[in-house]
Amino acid sequence: MNQKINRLFSLALGISITLIACNGGGKKEEEAATTDSTMTATTDTVQQVAQPETVDAVKAAPNLYKILHDTMGIRVLETTYKPGDSSALHSHPDYALYVISGGTAEFIDKDGKKNVMEMKSGMENIRPGEIHSVKNTGKTPIKVLLVEVNRPMGTASLDTAMDATKVAPNLYKSIGDTLGIRMVVASYKPGQSSALHAHPDLAAYVINGGTVEFTEKDGTKHTNEFKTGMSMIIPGGAHSAKNTGKTAIKILIVEVNRPAK
Repeated sequence: MNQKINRLFSLALGISITLIACNGGGKKEEEAATTDSTMTATTDTVQQVAQPETVDAVKAAPNLYKILHDTMGIRVLETTYKPGDSSALHSHPDYALYVISGGTAEFIDKDGKKNVMEMKSGMENIRPGEIHSVKNTGKTPIKVLLVEVNRPMGTASLDTAMDATKVAPNLYKSIGDTLGIRMVVASYKPGQSSALHAHPDLAAYVINGGTVEFTEKDGTKHTNEFKTGMSMIIPGGAHSAKNTGKTAIKILIVEVNRPAK
């Protein structure tokens, strides 16, 4: 009788131990599964983190870049860097620049490459879209006019025979022409006038101001007072022009020979 009770007790004890072991293993597997799930989620999160996009110049440094005009896929910016001023990494589309007040600037591209430039007053350039940061490392404030072009590449339909530099080469001089952007300097002495000519959409900056009378192709006349430092964006059109004032006029014209979006 005692032997039978002992056998039953041993059997019950064995079953209990087996159940405990099974339950313990189940908990470990659940914990392992939870841990694996957490690790996978964390890894996925890390993989899905996007690299920060380069910021527009005005957003990256609103204290340094000021929008003067923005229309027709053309944006005119004025940027002023005092000695020691610097901007974070930012981007520009294809653009033309004109240095109003020069100085020394250090440019750092997205790869960390540094380039120190002496930017002289009156300097102009046309540049492809780029990413960089800038610092005024000189002792004088730098002021630059930027004309950014937010239009697709291509050629606008123009009558080349009406090109201002061909109609009046003594008054209009091309100083740069690439990427569908042309920089032209118009210089009119008092009393000088041009025959009828045409321009594509353009941005203009008045280097030396004065009074100009324009005659449209239909004969309509209007007079404009251009003040030094004034800028504007003008849709393409044809006209003749005459300096009706007493001062020599000099205007920087940035023509955009690209189709509008």
